Amino acid sequence: MTFRTHLAIGALGAMGFVGAVDLSGVANLDKTQTAYVVGLILFGSVLPDIDEPRSFISRKFPLISQITATFFKHRGPTHFLFIPVLLFVAWAIFGQIAWGALGFGMIMHHVGDMLTPSGIQGYFYPFKKRFVARILPKKIAVKTGSTVEMAMVLPAILAIDGLLGAKILGFDIDISKIFGLLNRIDLNSLGLSL
Repeated sequence: MTFRTHLAIGALGAMGFVGAVDLSGVANLDKTQTAYVVGLILFGSVLPDIDEPRSFISRKFPLISQITATFFKHRGPTHFLFIPVLLFVAWAIFGQIAWGALGFGMIMHHVGDMLTPSGIQGYFYPFKKRFVARILPKKIAVKTGSTVEMAMVLPAILAIDGLLGAKILGFDIDISKIFGLLNRIDLNSLGLSL
């Protein structure tokens, strides 16, 4: 997945994470803390690509990327489940939600990569080194940067982000009215047909 799609998936996960943390009473987050946690989740949602020198995050942190890429291949250890698990353990031990937020963001990144044909080989390292973790069958998986990702997957995730974000902010959204408006759009006049 591209940087934008990883961020959109991270935002979707962030809304769920913050809602779950607030509801469970683990932490009563004020607006500043919520923004901090969401920021860490979004950072975590792009962080695993630090092992790919051409990625957005690598261009922001070139020295760290160069060191990481020297020792690991792309979708190597930064894409394995054990790193977020270690961050969750640190959260449990030290009580700092930042560890959990960063780990959750990384898992959201992993989810995005599992939607691609390559998936993540070795995701359950060291237990299953050759297993390739995929959410979709390889034949229908979404190729990174493809028209399907940019024209369908990313807009769909952003729409869900917008709807959930509006609900969280207290806006009353009538989905039936949105679908009613969409039904009035003449796809043929736009040069599109189903």
